[in-house]
Amino acid sequence: MLEGIDRIEGRIKQIESRIQGPPPDSAYFQHLMSQSEKSLKNKKPAQDAASMKLNQYNPQQWGGSTNPLNLTPLAQNNSVSCGQTSVAMCINTLTGQNLKDYDIDAKYGFELMRALNTECQPHGITWSDAGNIGADKWPLIEQKVNQEQTPVIVALNGPEFSVSGMGHIVTIIKVDGDKVTYADPATGTTRTTTKANMNNAPSHPDGNFVFYGTRQDTATNALLPNT
Repeated sequence: MLEGIDRIEGRIKQIESRIQGPPPDSAYFQHLMSQSEKSLKNKKPAQDAASMKLNQYNPQQWGGSTNPLNLTPLAQNNSVSCGQTSVAMCINTLTGQNLKDYDIDAKYGFELMRALNTECQPHGITWSDAGNIGADKWPLIEQKVNQEQTPVIVALNGPEFSVSGMGHIVTIIKVDGDKVTYADPATGTTRTTTKANMNNAPSHPDGNFVFYGTRQDTATNALLPNT
């Protein structure tokens, strides 16, 4: 009887030993730790290489940047605040504020141009309306976003920009050849399209307007086509 109990206890100890692993002071345990350290050392260069590759293509960095203005995209908080959201994004970028669409709505309602000028003029920037977007407006838009580092607000319509057909307002932040990068309040992200798509977009109910800012120390009137 006692021999049977001893055998059972011995079996239990064997099972516990397998579950718990080798004792910390055993030679086998030290061997496992050594192998684990070697494995980690071998993996580190690969991880560093992966990190370097990710950093190389970080869209927020200059050079390959998709957002050279360092504009922070915002998502609109209701179905009609795309214009107020675009205004907030531009003001934040140019003045360092942290406004949202509801802040613009509370102070200015839908008076977008008044909001832009009231908030930006103390920082030496005046906003104007260049009229409907079209092929003749791209020299001005490129001058603003690529050289002067000021975003441009445009109103558009159609399936690509407004599925509902009610019109949409977005903020252009970069132009590269025919490729246009813009901050879209509908998604709170940056997206890309082409100049042709914007030129040919159906009309926004308020017209496909172009709002642009002019710094006091920059003369750009010569770029604006005669209207």
